[in-house]
Amino acid sequence: MASAKYMEYGRPRPPADPNADVMNVQESAYVLHCSVSHLRRWLAQNPKLRTYSGRKLVTNRKVRETYFRMNQGVVGRMSSAGRRTPVQSAA
Repeated sequence: MASAKYMEYGRPRPPADPNADVMNVQESAYVLHCSVSHLRRWLAQNPKLRTYSGRKLVTNRKVRETYFRMNQGVVGRMSSAGRRTPVQSAA
């Protein structure tokens, strides 16, 4: 049977300070609105963005901004062809 600590490992959790420069993967996943496993896979695919504090995998502000630009920066709606079309901003 899995321990309570193991069960909490893969769940995003709110950070103590959402504007902190360095966060662990669980806190970063909560801020970025993604799963912990997805964020870990993304960091594995981008080894230059991985940072460790001891044995703990952490992310800094620059990495989180890069993730947001690469994965969630495309805002739009699905077209009839199944492609995402950007929404025009009214400026």
